[in-house]
Amino acid sequence: MTTPEVQHSKIFDQRASFGKLVFLAVISIALCSFGPLSVFAPVPLILAFLLYGRLTTLFIGGVCTSALWFISVKFAIPMMIAGMYLTAFLYAILIAEIILRNINPVKGLIYAGMVLVTLVGGSLVAYNQLSKVSVKTELKTSVTKLMQMVKEQNKDNAVLNSNGEEARAFQDFISKPEELANEIFGVLPAVIFVFAFFGLWICLYMTLRNVSVWRFKHPYPFSLKDLINFRAPEFFVWPLILSLVCVVGAEYGLPKVAVIIGTNLLYCLGVFYLFQGFGVYNAFLKYLKIGGFLKTMFVVFTLVMAYKFLALLGMFDLWFDFRKFLTNKKKDEGDIL
Repeated sequence: MTTPEVQHSKIFDQRASFGKLVFLAVISIALCSFGPLSVFAPVPLILAFLLYGRLTTLFIGGVCTSALWFISVKFAIPMMIAGMYLTAFLYAILIAEIILRNINPVKGLIYAGMVLVTLVGGSLVAYNQLSKVSVKTELKTSVTKLMQMVKEQNKDNAVLNSNGEEARAFQDFISKPEELANEIFGVLPAVIFVFAFFGLWICLYMTLRNVSVWRFKHPYPFSLKDLINFRAPEFFVWPLILSLVCVVGAEYGLPKVAVIIGTNLLYCLGVFYLFQGFGVYNAFLKYLKIGGFLKTMFVVFTLVMAYKFLALLGMFDLWFDFRKFLTNKKKDEGDIL
């Protein structure tokens, strides 16, 4: 029983050549340049860590990052791609360590998320203190440039330049970049928190979904089921109530800062209820015996278009425990999303 497994590992190691390692790095770079697909950019790098080890992947990641920065400076290619690749590499390190250290995926998600939020938040605070231009001013400048670019691109659009209601709303939106920048700055802590945890969850989900690719190297004692069965702690209901009081109370005399605090807290809690709601949704799809590519389409569509519904579903699951009504013995861990 042991001999075939060793032989399989040797065969796989021979096929896992340096060229395939480079291919994984290139795939990650390509995903970074495709907008919304950049959320999956850490996954090839995670596989590289699990299949080739820490030192080899750190080396190839450092080379690719340096090459991207050099190309960006030399050939005027958008610097954003290099920044996104560096961010994806950081995500990959954190998630790979969860698996390499045999940490429960839920605990690992919390630890990695807090590390990422601390790093990003600390970097912004340091930049705000050390730079001559504050983060808020830099944000206003970026938003103003973006709105100006939008105006230039749509100056010949007859529909948007008409007197219709939609046109007036659009013109009002792009004519007040400072207000938009202030709104973004107000929810910046929640934006950092949500993007950190949601990005980590997506990549960890994808990695555990494709466990057959790397498990022969690292017999991780946990499975996708452990991640999907995430449940937010019951005490979260108290900060949830506090956030709602702050948001609603601002209309009845509470200071304006209450809205900012309540909104940030609400979004931060919402990402955990989103994870719990997805677990309920996954159980529902299993109950209907929907799998394979069709399930993938349902999952992607729901995460993109109905994430608020999933968050509400997760919140109400604290009281109703929907999963006890959705039992199906069929396993779906072999599906690939």
